[in-house]
Amino acid sequence: MGWFYREVRWGYFAVREVEEPLHDVKMTKDGVMITVDLPGVRKEDLILNVSEDAIYIEALSRVGGVMVRYKKLIKTPIQIDPERVEARLSNGILCILAPPKEVTFRRVRVE
Repeated sequence: MGWFYREVRWGYFAVREVEEPLHDVKMTKDGVMITVDLPGVRKEDLILNVSEDAIYIEALSRVGGVMVRYKKLIKTPIQIDPERVEARLSNGILCILAPPKEVTFRRVRVE
């Protein structure tokens, strides 16, 4: 009975434990395509941090009257260019396109 009271009485104001959203990572000719299921998340409640080899997502949502916090760290299969990453949130699905980091060469003098 205690759990029922806690869920019904405080469920509206409570934040559930951190959930790990479902995601998919694909390699395309343009780079890495990542899709993440984030039901009920608004753009204002989404934090997206990008580095050369990982993407970190943190979001807050209200699902069924209960606040849900999403957190996910996704390692990319290749090094990506953080400056050219594009993201779009539509109908609870976050699509991220991360182009690969360009390889640059520097000539080294051999002695």
